[in-house]
Amino acid sequence: MTDRAPITFLLITKNEEKNLPYALASICDWAQEIFVLDSGSTDGTREVAQRFGAHFYSHAWEGYVAQKNWGLSNLPITAPWVFILDADEAITPPLRDELTRIAVEDRCPENGFYVNRYFIFLGKRIRHCGYYPSWNIRFFRSGKALYEQRDVHEHMQVSGSVGYLKHDMEHHERRGLEHYIAKHNHYSTLEARAMHRQMQQASQAMTGSFWGDSQQRRRWLKSSVWPRLPARWLFRFLYMYVVKLGLLDGAVGFHFCLFLMSYEHQVGLKLREMSAPAATVAPPTGLLPVHSDVHQPS
Repeated sequence: MTDRAPITFLLITKNEEKNLPYALASICDWAQEIFVLDSGSTDGTREVAQRFGAHFYSHAWEGYVAQKNWGLSNLPITAPWVFILDADEAITPPLRDELTRIAVEDRCPENGFYVNRYFIFLGKRIRHCGYYPSWNIRFFRSGKALYEQRDVHEHMQVSGSVGYLKHDMEHHERRGLEHYIAKHNHYSTLEARAMHRQMQQASQAMTGSFWGDSQQRRRWLKSSVWPRLPARWLFRFLYMYVVKLGLLDGAVGFHFCLFLMSYEHQVGLKLREMSAPAATVAPPTGLLPVHSDVHQPS
């Protein structure tokens, strides 16, 4: 393909040399421009980006939302359409053709589009478990969208109408389970903090109502009921594996549901720790002090 689609791709990275080649290979031959916004990689991320012709920028990490919003507001984006692509994602050929058509024709009334993606876990595509379909607004007119401020599971707010694309992109974390587990451990901390904040706000003011409209009822359930529900991890597993038919994904689906169940358990434990009075959290005893110059075995 010789003509370039008038689309800017923005990727946020840190130590993504294993994932990034697949993401960039899926867009480098047809996108107008690609920006890789890095936050201190120590591996070959810069070299990979430059090899594929991407513009490489560095910016200190501000958080998932702030980092993306900074890129959208400060990078020299010239294309009329923008796509936010994670480094562990790739654009499939059918989606490429659909994006190109919309951007080239540029006659649609929508200012943004939800894009569906499928997950690869242990080498197999997840088709159920409540993780497919997985819709996110990723494609939008330049200057017409920003992310709302939140710690995790960020959502994009679009000025104007939005639509849905027909074709999928792929999500495939290639850095292995050790990294995948570490990343979700971090996410669980962010989610526990967000839930703790919601609980505090709900106790100070009525947040939503069971007797209100659907949006108020959903807000009430999320802020007042779900954080206090016992054994949320069990509900999460049953919902994913039974209600959302994760059992149809075979052994991989079973392990995927167990993995997300353990994630929910981590969130619950951290939320419990955050909610406990400071006086009830006893300091550790019988442990050696940890010094920054102590080297851990590799």
